Amino acid sequence: MFVTDTLIVTPGPTEIPHRILLAMARRTTNPDLDPEFFKRYDEVRSMFANMVGAKRDNVIIWVGEAMSGLEAAVANLVRGGDKVAVLSNGVFGDAFADLVSAYGGVPILHRVDYSTILDPDKVVSFLRNEAKDARIVTMVHCETPSGTLNGLRELVSAVKSEGKLLVVDAVSSIGGVEIDVKWGVDILIGGSQKVLNLPAGLTILAISDEAWNTMEKVNYRGFYLNIRLWKGVVEKTEFPYTHSEPLINGLLESLRMIYEEGLTNVYRRHRAIARGVVKAVEAMGLRLVPKSEDYSSPTVTAFYTPDGLSGMKVIETARRYGVFIADSWGPLKGKVLRIGHMGYTASINIMTNAITVLAKVLNELGHHVKIGDAIEAFLGGVEV
Repeated sequence: MFVTDTLIVTPGPTEIPHRILLAMARRTTNPDLDPEFFKRYDEVRSMFANMVGAKRDNVIIWVGEAMSGLEAAVANLVRGGDKVAVLSNGVFGDAFADLVSAYGGVPILHRVDYSTILDPDKVVSFLRNEAKDARIVTMVHCETPSGTLNGLRELVSAVKSEGKLLVVDAVSSIGGVEIDVKWGVDILIGGSQKVLNLPAGLTILAISDEAWNTMEKVNYRGFYLNIRLWKGVVEKTEFPYTHSEPLINGLLESLRMIYEEGLTNVYRRHRAIARGVVKAVEAMGLRLVPKSEDYSSPTVTAFYTPDGLSGMKVIETARRYGVFIADSWGPLKGKVLRIGHMGYTASINIMTNAITVLAKVLNELGHHVKIGDAIEAFLGGVEV
């Protein structure tokens, strides 16, 4: 083989565009002391807040992989003995229950099959009955292990009809799917290594006024995950701990790229590319994990490994051809393969390469595929 580089089409971490790499390579100063860095941090907050409909002062960006945001939301809202309604249709939805238990809370789980999505009417029934004493609800917007996307707006309405606080893991959807916290999201959690196309290392939080008030009452005493310590950092020009200037520079460039294209165009592009990838997967005789294409996420496509083939063998062979696709997690590990089309990688050029290599590899390993049919299905699905 003559591969000199690998194209990353995993559902995070992702391929990083050259513009963002160059932004991260700029000379740094001292983010604790440089007033210009605080201005840049505030600009990033403003751009992100506008993208998700939040107040700028209610947006926090800190150093730490996105999992730190999930844990922080629980740590800052949950007291010992608190009941928490955990809505789950996947691996990361289930993980919220573990976090709640770790902080002394009592998770009440509403779980549906990984191949489907949460039903707002059933959620209302659950919150009125099994979880009527819960004051906090958690959910995941995009479940990357199974490639599903829950209907956020409808679920927010269901939760708010019962007067509860809502925590949303949107790590794999922010930037690729429309989100507006004004629908009623109390803590929105994002990360840098998905649609925003940066390395792992930043957590982004958008917090409602009601959530701030609740956190003051809970009075979490930890330090690194203490959300309250980040309130007013720009006005005080003081971070709780040293920030990452390269990652903030990269995030600023990422958001500029999104705004240059236009939010509506970005969301349309993700839907179109996802539709094309789904059609290509079907043309290759592969079965989607989501029961319906309507449940499939615009940022990731998950499909079952063909019978008789090793998923890891598919991944290893694809890497020899210069394309890095992903396995899955939890109960789906070893059974499911995934292609991420997030941000920069949600493109015709990149996905054409990925589908070509996947079809070639499947042929080599004994699952007969017509490469031309797969590419034609992809391009037809995109409908340029």
